[in-house]
Amino acid sequence: MVRLLLILVLVSGISTAAQANGLDFARQAQEADSRRDFEQSAILYSKAIESGDLQQGQMADALRYRGNANFFLGRFDAAAGDYINSLKRNPSDIYAALWLYLTRVSAGQDGTPELIRATKKLDLFYWPGPIANLFIGRITTDAVLEAAKDPFLDEATQVEQSCEAYFYAGQYALQNGDKEAAIRLFRAAVDTGVTSFIEYDAARLALERLGG
Repeated sequence: MVRLLLILVLVSGISTAAQANGLDFARQAQEADSRRDFEQSAILYSKAIESGDLQQGQMADALRYRGNANFFLGRFDAAAGDYINSLKRNPSDIYAALWLYLTRVSAGQDGTPELIRATKKLDLFYWPGPIANLFIGRITTDAVLEAAKDPFLDEATQVEQSCEAYFYAGQYALQNGDKEAAIRLFRAAVDTGVTSFIEYDAARLALERLGG
């Protein structure tokens, strides 16, 4: 999913100096994300969160993005806490639920019951709902990849959703012990060239760790 915090900042109309400080930490954190400096990213998101300057939606985003940084650093307990707190502020954020699931699985836990609870009141027909259905075991990888290329959407959106689909399908393959398929799917995510999406960076990182 594209990082939305800065977009929210631009349209929020916030102008006070105090609020600008918290938002500036968030901006710096996203710059650290782009450098894949996740240690610095986590520190800066923490400063943004602790500033007290962020609105509800911005706080939810900052918590989720700090969760991503912690995930990439292998701090799964901290990441899980961030995703849970993000969902408390924005229960409709399927992406936070998906990353919470990935965190649980990466820590050797069963993330399915939590994912079911987090999404039970959400409409999973629309994107990114099919990804949740894949992890829950309701649909196949092929169905997710097909859903990403919804013919009613413009080509750019299809490519963006495909980047996400390939990444999460790669994670699913990895969870099921199919390293070869995981590498192929992560490569496909990177080949979309959707560099503004966290799934693109995550796929690159996964390939490095898998030697692919």
